[in-house]
Amino acid sequence: MEQNKHTGTHILKGAMILSIAVFISKIIGILYRIPLTDAIGDAGNGIFAPAYQVYMVMLTLSSVALPTAISKMVSERVAIGAYEDAQRVYKIAMRYSIIVGAILSIVLWVGADVIATTFFNMKEAAWPMRALVPAIFIVAIMAVMRGYFQGMNSMTPTAISQVVEQFVHAIVSVGLAYLLISTSLEAAVVGASFGTSVGALFALGVLVLVYYMMRPSIKKRLRKSKTTTDESSGEILKKILVMSIPIMISSSIFSIMGMIDYTMIYQILPNTIEKISQMGLLDTLPISDPSVLLDQASIVNSLGGQFSTKYTSLLNLPVSLILTLGMAVIPAISASMARQDFKDVRRKTKMVLKIGMLFAAPATIGLMIFGKQIVGMLYASAPDGGELLTYGAISVIFITIAQLTTGVLQGMGKQAVPTAHAAVACGVKVIFNIILLSMPSMHIYGVVHSTTICYFIYAALNVIYLMRTMHIHLNVKQIIIKPVLVAGVMGVVSYLLYALLYKFIGHASVCLLIVIPIAAGVYGLLGLLTHTITIKDLEHIPGGRKIIGLLSRD
Repeated sequence: MEQNKHTGTHILKGAMILSIAVFISKIIGILYRIPLTDAIGDAGNGIFAPAYQVYMVMLTLSSVALPTAISKMVSERVAIGAYEDAQRVYKIAMRYSIIVGAILSIVLWVGADVIATTFFNMKEAAWPMRALVPAIFIVAIMAVMRGYFQGMNSMTPTAISQVVEQFVHAIVSVGLAYLLISTSLEAAVVGASFGTSVGALFALGVLVLVYYMMRPSIKKRLRKSKTTTDESSGEILKKILVMSIPIMISSSIFSIMGMIDYTMIYQILPNTIEKISQMGLLDTLPISDPSVLLDQASIVNSLGGQFSTKYTSLLNLPVSLILTLGMAVIPAISASMARQDFKDVRRKTKMVLKIGMLFAAPATIGLMIFGKQIVGMLYASAPDGGELLTYGAISVIFITIAQLTTGVLQGMGKQAVPTAHAAVACGVKVIFNIILLSMPSMHIYGVVHSTTICYFIYAALNVIYLMRTMHIHLNVKQIIIKPVLVAGVMGVVSYLLYALLYKFIGHASVCLLIVIPIAAGVYGLLGLLTHTITIKDLEHIPGGRKIIGLLSRD
């Protein structure tokens, strides 16, 4: 019993280390785009974004599912002392990964020009794609090593390598962009892309170092190994693929959707910009640099860059925080399902959605009201694009509900359900992309609105499925309406305070920095006074117990 308790604690600790590393990596990945944008501007981001999206699709195909599949197969064998079998899984997976990584790397290197011109109508994106080719091969190898370490119940190597990868990536990408911008914008974008490959190489170095440090203990285990199966290499590879392919399909939907977004932006938007030009309305576009408005390609690149950096990155910042907080309950849901304790599953599902909404509502209102000011503060040298946040901030709520309910369904063992829902939502998004991007009154806002519609449908389908199959009756008033209303009051108070401060200070960034903590305090206080935030909610929020302690004092 004591051994099981110790093992459970060790697993929980490892999962926490990994979650923290993922969150830190995501934050670095979002924040480094600020100095990068200072170097290459919206136009440079407009070239960088499609290249990076192709890279993400390649990663999905080559390696995204491998850590999960390999860790499961390795841990199963380690649990019964079959260390030799676990090592065979590692070696076979590594051979497979090297071959797939090499093939996809060659395909992208050779096909970069065709992909850049056919999909994005942008030959400048070809060399940034090639700069990402080494990363595809390296990450494929890393995926196997990370899965192996996780299967050995050692999460620290994966965690450290993820943080190192993002940190080096950020430093090198920004450094090369600043160094090469004097040569040309295209050269700076290639440098920024190559930083991804350098970051991956450093992370691989960390994993290789750890592996060699562990070799003595690995050899010791192999000498004690119990061979329990006579599985052939083909049978092991088949098991890896059977586990990997469903995860790959699920992950690939939104990676491919991202690529489709950029394809449509660069294929449809030029014609829309031409119509806007003929109407004499170019000055209505969210572009402040008059020189950009002189060239149609520059306009499209600038708008595409705003979408990828100002909209997508800043939207992902609160979402990453919310998902890190909320996803901690997913393993607990899996445990409840294993016990067939459906009442507990329903309770935890409601709890995770409530916590998610308590953070999503103020984030949505804040981005909606202060989108332009936030972009202006973070991207002082390229301040355009705040309007995209203003119009698209509502997506934070739908993304939060969609992703959290997806996690719940996965915890219930219903992986295929959210995948099907995501496919339907993305199909609808394609239709709205075509319609809205073609409208001169919408232009780049079309893809923002289609994203909102997509995640609304995705969230709605997940929630409906949970209500019908698990009979989860959600208290819409307590989970959604009250947090949104309290956040709305916070928004009104913070906007009035901002307007008052701006009259006296006259500096938007300073006013915003003063208003943000006050707004958070107003939201928390109103939430407690209206019982929107309860003591039970605080127990599941980091730092919540300290707040409970303060509230309990006489």
